[in-house]
Amino acid sequence: MKLIKISLKNIRSYEIQEISFPEGPILLAGDIGSGKTSILLAIEYALFGLQPGQTGAALLRNECAYGEVILEMEIGGKNIVIERRLKRSQKSVVNDYASMAIDGIKKEYSITELKTKVLNLIGYPSEFIKKNNLLYRYTVYTPQEQMKFIILEDPETRLNVLRHVFGVDKYKIIRENLAIVLNKLKEEAKILQGEVKDIELDKQRIENELTLLGQLNSKIEEREENLKDKKRIKGEIEKSLEDIGREIKGRDRLETELEKSKVMIANKEESLFELGRELEELKKGQKEEERFSEEDFRNTLEAILKKRIELDKINFRQIELAGQFNNLEKFLIDSANKKERFFSINICPTCLQDVPSAHKHNILNETEGKIVKIKRELEELKKEREELAASHEKEKLDIIQLEERKLKLEVIRSRQALYSKNKVRLTELEKIKRSLEKDHLMLHKHIETIKQDLLQYFKFEKGYKLKKEELDIAINNEKNAEVSLAELKKEIELKAKEIYNLQERLVLREESAKKWNKILEINDWLSNYFLSLIDFTERNVMMKLRNEFSELFRKWFTILGGESFEARLDENFTPIIVQGGIEMDYSFLSGGERTAVALAYRLALNQTINSVLSQVKTRDLVILDEPTEGFSEAQIDKMKEVFDEMNVKQIIIVSHEPKIENFVENVIRLRKEDNTSSIVGLSETFL
Repeated sequence: MKLIKISLKNIRSYEIQEISFPEGPILLAGDIGSGKTSILLAIEYALFGLQPGQTGAALLRNECAYGEVILEMEIGGKNIVIERRLKRSQKSVVNDYASMAIDGIKKEYSITELKTKVLNLIGYPSEFIKKNNLLYRYTVYTPQEQMKFIILEDPETRLNVLRHVFGVDKYKIIRENLAIVLNKLKEEAKILQGEVKDIELDKQRIENELTLLGQLNSKIEEREENLKDKKRIKGEIEKSLEDIGREIKGRDRLETELEKSKVMIANKEESLFELGRELEELKKGQKEEERFSEEDFRNTLEAILKKRIELDKINFRQIELAGQFNNLEKFLIDSANKKERFFSINICPTCLQDVPSAHKHNILNETEGKIVKIKRELEELKKEREELAASHEKEKLDIIQLEERKLKLEVIRSRQALYSKNKVRLTELEKIKRSLEKDHLMLHKHIETIKQDLLQYFKFEKGYKLKKEELDIAINNEKNAEVSLAELKKEIELKAKEIYNLQERLVLREESAKKWNKILEINDWLSNYFLSLIDFTERNVMMKLRNEFSELFRKWFTILGGESFEARLDENFTPIIVQGGIEMDYSFLSGGERTAVALAYRLALNQTINSVLSQVKTRDLVILDEPTEGFSEAQIDKMKEVFDEMNVKQIIIVSHEPKIENFVENVIRLRKEDNTSSIVGLSETFL
């Protein structure tokens, strides 16, 4: 894909403007607000239309009724012209017109249709049709500040975005869909398994039940005669028992009273036993504990707080020292580099006059003095860091000892409270025990009185007891006979129904067995082979992507940041920067180093995506927006090597750095007057 030209009408700060894009590196030069970014936004709008969160009012020039963007480009040897228009309504700014011409054949499309057509032409996967144009952002145009936000994003969010951009999230969708299918298959197989597991048992059971049904029918008459005999015997025993019962009604009342008294005695004895055990445990535990000092406890808490405050101060000072140490080291390196560069200068680059040797030596002596001073300050900082480290360990040890003292005092306080509580409980239990013992004695006396009264009924007791036992047996026999007859009739009814159901169900189960076996085969293949294949493929794809991405990131960062740094990506695609064996936190990097990380990440991501998605046709176009913000002179000089190494046919650079003009083939100069942007001119450079 190659841009040829873009025509703007009432777009942001442009009234009417046509801009041509030659091949090779192109610099969009101009002051802040001159309209450089507006060109990039117009290109993106022509390709994809308005994006989620973007309003037409942000593109349409203020107070204009309509705006127009016409983008001409070459894709796969075909000349493509895209035209989009915006229209201002009473409430908002909306898309009014969209068309595309391929090799001169023009056709009008809806907004969605045109985006679909563009994605197909530039080779983006079809799943990006209904999504934000992330792939374009990551392969062609990403503002440098936005790349810094991506780097600072939490690892899980960044990894999900990259999986989406790489197209690897389709494996997650496959697993989710597969889980749904497997659950449905498992549920269906479970239902079928319950239906078919007893087919052979049902066949044998039908035969057994038919035999048993015949045997049950032959027992009905026998059980009916047995029931009549049991009822007659029970009636005779009931009559005899009524005669004896009239004589011993008084005995029943006394026995009831006796049983109640025995139950009460048992309850009292159980209560006394439990009470005695509790008293024994309380007495064993009643010993004087160590006294608790509230003042000692409060002093310990205050000491812990003071120690923690002192520890925080030490930590804060250590962080300050680390920052000062890094800044001094960097200033030391810069001073040494400045010294070497200045010594090699014979002609002043500003006034083009010869630089006197005396002036050189004055500057060099001044630089040497600064270097000596910095080294002395570094030694002092190093000494202070060592002293702070020793203080840090001492404060931590003091806090541990104070925490142990606090814990010991809390245990003493808890034990002292428990001791007082148990002492009160012990007194209460002693009173309860004396009351229970008194009640127990009274109940024993009452039982002896009842026993004396029962002696007069002794002559009826044995006969009544025997008859009662006979009646219980007779009642039980009659009940058993009734239950047995009823069970036999019910069993015959159930057996007949069960045999019918088994015969009806047998045919259905045989059909279900065939279906169950088929489902098991499908489930086994999906679970053991297909899912493993998806996991294996995804792991290998992500590993290959990370290895390729990490190697490219290391290459670009080495060019931009220098060989004193080591750069790589961890498993979450997070940049890891190491200097002198120490891993550098991103927040401690200088502004130029952060920009180098973001730019290296941007270029590596571009190459990785173009490598993975081989059908993408945007690989020969890259747009860099302020790629050198915060760079040192040495880093800016490296941009020429970056442009050559990129090996891209068309690079559009937006930058305020004058030196970049020396590294590009064409410069498009922009200016803004009376709130209207225009092109000053297109000039060629000679590299």
